[in-house]
Amino acid sequence: MQRNLSSSGRILLVESDAPFRRSLENGVKRAGYSFDSCSTCEQARRLAKTFRYDVGVVEYHLRDGNGARLVAELKTGQAILGAVLISFYDFEWISRDVVPVADEFLKKPFDLSDFERILKSLITTVRSPALLQGCSSSLDQAPAPILREGVL
Repeated sequence: MQRNLSSSGRILLVESDAPFRRSLENGVKRAGYSFDSCSTCEQARRLAKTFRYDVGVVEYHLRDGNGARLVAELKTGQAILGAVLISFYDFEWISRDVVPVADEFLKKPFDLSDFERILKSLITTVRSPALLQGCSSSLDQAPAPILREGVL
């Protein structure tokens, strides 16, 4: 697990592939966000008991569980406000799991600049006053994830 602190946004990275996780960590650092990173559902659950995050970036296929189920669990417990699911699988294969829980979906490999842009947009959304106060019933339903493809 790795930890980096900043005040502009908190990210939880859950990715089992160490080199890819380091690439994501570098992108998050470059964008100026604080983050915790780990490689398993169990590690993510432990972090979620102590910390709250603006966004969770979670791999769909983790060694010890399903990333979509982990996102649902973390959102229900309010450990994360928004979620980006990432996967080598095509969106069409996993959309039934992804659509109800993820705000965004990125198919690996993807461009790091797209990743940073999505984080910025999602953090802005989850930190909006209307969402934080629960003022609008239209915010109760998450929008369908947007499929993004590129090169990392």
